[in-house]
Amino acid sequence: MWRAVILGVCPLLLAVALLGQSSGVYVGRAEEDIAAGRYPQAEEDLSRAVEAEPANWKVWSNLGVVRVQLGENESAIKAFERARRLAPKEAPPYFGLGFAYMKAGDSQKALEAYRGGLARDPNDVAANQNYAFLLTQNADFRDAVEPLKRLKSFQPESVSTRATLIEAYLKAGMKNEGDDEINQLLSAHIATMQEELSLAKLLLADGEGWAAAEVLRHAATTWPDAAEPHGDLGLLLVQGQQYDAAVSELGRAAQLDPNSAEYALGLGEALLRWRHDPIALQYLLAIRAKFGELPLYKFELGLAYFYLTQYPLALEELENLAEEQPKSSRVQYLLGGTYQELGELDKAEDCFRKAIALKPDEASYDLALASLLKSVHPADLTEPVRLSEKALALSPDNEDVKLLLASCYQTQGRLAEAQALLEAVVTSDPDFRAAHVALAQVYLRQKRVEDAEQQESISAKLEERKQNEVSPWGPGGVAGP
Repeated sequence: MWRAVILGVCPLLLAVALLGQSSGVYVGRAEEDIAAGRYPQAEEDLSRAVEAEPANWKVWSNLGVVRVQLGENESAIKAFERARRLAPKEAPPYFGLGFAYMKAGDSQKALEAYRGGLARDPNDVAANQNYAFLLTQNADFRDAVEPLKRLKSFQPESVSTRATLIEAYLKAGMKNEGDDEINQLLSAHIATMQEELSLAKLLLADGEGWAAAEVLRHAATTWPDAAEPHGDLGLLLVQGQQYDAAVSELGRAAQLDPNSAEYALGLGEALLRWRHDPIALQYLLAIRAKFGELPLYKFELGLAYFYLTQYPLALEELENLAEEQPKSSRVQYLLGGTYQELGELDKAEDCFRKAIALKPDEASYDLALASLLKSVHPADLTEPVRLSEKALALSPDNEDVKLLLASCYQTQGRLAEAQALLEAVVTSDPDFRAAHVALAQVYLRQKRVEDAEQQESISAKLEERKQNEVSPWGPGGVAGP
């Protein structure tokens, strides 16, 4: 995954003045060795230099840098500590210590050292980078904001720094600041298309879908003839159930890049989720020659046939797909639903059981099997209850599961448990008519006639409202305005 701050070697090596004839020779050779990557020779020369000039903190600090390059973190730390004792007001030994501790995996001591160095020199770019990196690695996002703001002031054109600052703001719960930083970045027009797309992916990975969508909208507007911004935005809008807008963006992406299966089938998914089933089927048939061999295409075509109740055609697609993709729980689930609609209940049961075995943590699979078994074996509700209770544990807010389980409880005479489930459903979703009907039946069996009549009244009003919404004449029928 793309991350904004990429840390290189901490640039601590200092230009060293001549320290005396003998040590100066060693330092000069060490500089040549370092430039050529000959770190063992550089360490040897600098070790001789500190013997000649043991009070020179710069040579000790450079020796520490070389030892870090050689992976000798413990001896590097000793060299930096010596430099710090010799020059406690200088920042480089602190920065060297911070880097050595970071390489050694001791983040707390590294942070302490960087804090000391930045108190002496707050404008060192590499030190601010490493300090911010350590803070974000420790999830101290609020503390990381200040060094990242300094980095932004040093490097206003750096998109990676701004992206990391945005992430820190949002992860620290500073949403307003994060949104403002996003707006500043987009308004500055300094990011390339790929940088904006990468930022959107970073935000999405951090659970900031709304912010990611804003970045992608900006990218799609800035680069209107590029498929990727439109396509990525459309796929994100599908996740957000904004199907109308998703169809528009994915349609544009598929037009700009007609060979992209991702965008073409993303458009098919958006149309199906939007329940524009006839259009979805027409579109899928139109792209069959190009994408017809892909498993996802076959699944979408089977689903389109299923939604349009063309079950034999759905069955043909899904049976072939199940042979190709025997480990796909979604295929088994949809194939089971198709068999159920065609009255082949044994095959439906077998498919639902396969789906559950493949993905035991999917509540909808348990619900489907429980509902089927309840209708086939109404006198034995042991397994439907077990499956429904499992589904409810997996998806505690699933109202369909609660309704089915309450129905089973009612049949078993467990009226108090049925009542509790149904009352929870009508409280969370007052417009769920089936739950009001079921609750009225439970109240009647409990001889709570008034409560039952109230639920029946609510149910009748909901049904009337539904009919009015469906009627092309609206409320009042033909006599209406």
